Amino acid sequence: MWQWLQPVIDSLFVGPLWPASVLLLLVISYLAISLITSIDFDGPDIDLDANAWQSLGATTLRWLHLDTIPIVIWAGIFACVNWLLAYILWNSFDSLRYEPTLTTSALLAARNGVLAGLVTRYATTPMVPYLAKGLAYDDESLVGQTAIISSGEATPQFGQAKYDTGGAPLLLNIRTDGPHVIKGTTVRIVAFEPTKRTYTVTPISASETDVISNET
Repeated sequence: MWQWLQPVIDSLFVGPLWPASVLLLLVISYLAISLITSIDFDGPDIDLDANAWQSLGATTLRWLHLDTIPIVIWAGIFACVNWLLAYILWNSFDSLRYEPTLTTSALLAARNGVLAGLVTRYATTPMVPYLAKGLAYDDESLVGQTAIISSGEATPQFGQAKYDTGGAPLLLNIRTDGPHVIKGTTVRIVAFEPTKRTYTVTPISASETDVISNET
């Protein structure tokens, strides 16, 4: 039996195909453990915490629907698509042109990941209206609501906050009305700037532990 399985295993863990196979096995294992132990299927909360990169990261997450589609559903589709692309491309194209060296495999795996991300993005688009509760909230309805600062710091020039929708939180680009506010502070949304797509917020609590300074 092992003699029959060995060629199959070798074909699944070669070149750029082995990272895709490992990822697919991890996702399947997570699903199996979740079914057995009833782990929350929403998956881990994604929180980028680097001021300069956070806006780009949040935009990328929104574009890929990672802010609305449950992470386990997105990861499951991505893992399947990534594996299929890696298998098809390696066996029909890549293996004829490249040796399965570490560098080549890493580059091809990165290419497959980008392609799989694009396919997953468009494959999950029809799911957004059904899974994204946040879409029920428009810009005007958020004014007057409260949110939590999610960036390391929020200032009059930069910041991001999470608005709790009861499902996937909305990640908002914000500016404060003066104070520099630290992560985790509860703020109230007081205005929306449609041209910049940003919200103006003010801290509900003005304690010294929440507000760093009152610079304008």
